[in-house]
Amino acid sequence: MVKLDDDTQKALLLYNRRSKAAEDAVAATQRVNKAAKAKDAAAAELKKAQDSGGGAEVVAEADATYRAAVATWQNLRDGGEPEEEEVVEEPAAEETASGDSDEAPAEEPA
Repeated sequence: MVKLDDDTQKALLLYNRRSKAAEDAVAATQRVNKAAKAKDAAAAELKKAQDSGGGAEVVAEADATYRAAVATWQNLRDGGEPEEEEVVEEPAAEETASGDSDEAPAEEPA
């Protein structure tokens, strides 16, 4: 290990802090841009649902999605932390279409 004098060590720590801050700023900007795109996409879907006359349920679902996207975008734009996204695994299309899978069905306890 290389021995560093105090001035060099302080300069290296300062550089590392500034580098981390710059990386965090870029990541925050990317999150805001991604949220803005999601908001715009949700707005387009809401407009499409309203124009198509798909029914109140479809419009309500699109409206809820739009409102959630706007809230996320505003939170990130104002410097808030991103919310944890729930990871939902959907069954593969092959398994749902055929009803067969390689795995044995899970048994429920009695």
